[in-house]
Amino acid sequence: MAATDMSPKAGKPLVENDAGSYLAWSGKDQPAVAGEKLGCGLLVLKPLGFALPHYADSGKFGYVLGGSAVVGVLPAGVDARERVVRLEAGDVIAMRAGEVTWWYNDTDGEDVTIVFMGDTAGAVSPGDISYFVLAGPMGVLGGLDAGLLAKASGLTSPEQAATAFRSQPAALLTRLNGKLHGVRPREHDRHGLVVNAARVPADSNTGGAAAGTKTVTAAHLPVLAQLGFSVGLTRLDAGAAVRGPWVLRDAAAQAVYVARGSGRVQVAGAGGASTLLDAEVAAGSLLVVPRYGVSLAAADDAGGMELVSLIKSPRPATEHFTGKGSVIGGLTAEIVQAALNVSPEFVEQLRTKY
Repeated sequence: MAATDMSPKAGKPLVENDAGSYLAWSGKDQPAVAGEKLGCGLLVLKPLGFALPHYADSGKFGYVLGGSAVVGVLPAGVDARERVVRLEAGDVIAMRAGEVTWWYNDTDGEDVTIVFMGDTAGAVSPGDISYFVLAGPMGVLGGLDAGLLAKASGLTSPEQAATAFRSQPAALLTRLNGKLHGVRPREHDRHGLVVNAARVPADSNTGGAAAGTKTVTAAHLPVLAQLGFSVGLTRLDAGAAVRGPWVLRDAAAQAVYVARGSGRVQVAGAGGASTLLDAEVAAGSLLVVPRYGVSLAAADDAGGMELVSLIKSPRPATEHFTGKGSVIGGLTAEIVQAALNVSPEFVEQLRTKY
């Protein structure tokens, strides 16, 4: 049996126009993404860029890499209340499958960039996040008979239905002619929907002196418990900072997006020197760490590297193999010495390096 292609890949443009762009990663191009039932997309909205209302077939989170936007979220259910929030850099927003959302850059001169990552186990096509848009050429209503749609919607003619549901020429993204002054975010709507990474404490064992990792879990955003995943945010400083080796021993796969910088990532599996991945990675690439895979990430000398990841566990047990609080640090020292066939001094160095 041929080995699964684990190589990191860039996304492909799904939509690109004067309003911005949306890049998507497909399980068809990246078998490891489909195999672990993950998904990823990247939205860039220019000033006055507007992402038409839509819903997705996958629960997902969005992480704001830069800029600011106003977002509306309408939960599923009769008489559900729309929540309207402002997102800023560092915000994490979580959305269930089927929730209708829209995205609007109301700023004057700065693009907003948001990476989305989701669990596609229940998606139409595992490995892909599919969107069902309410307007435009991609609109789900545009494919229905105009006469029947008019009767169902209380309109007087098929022409009215065509006007209502087929007048928008843009596909997914459109640039507005002016600001929507009636759209006002509400601070209290952020509760339980959005958390900023600045409010999340750093993990106790990051696996490197020049590495910083935060994990946004259900403890910080309770909806993640229902979605069944958490969000990993890792910063590696310039100068070949290293994180790891780490493992998720609760069988949680990870999708890892390189948000900034570049470096090297290795992933090992069972069977001794079985290297599943050993690759140079750069901003804009996506890779997968399979269940029980052991990972190591190192930043290049210039600029460092930032990683955003979806971890398929709401409260992941991320453990490092060396250092304080690590697997080796938790085992009896003499057991480690016997297993590695090294001196006691060497064992102490491995147990207390940070």
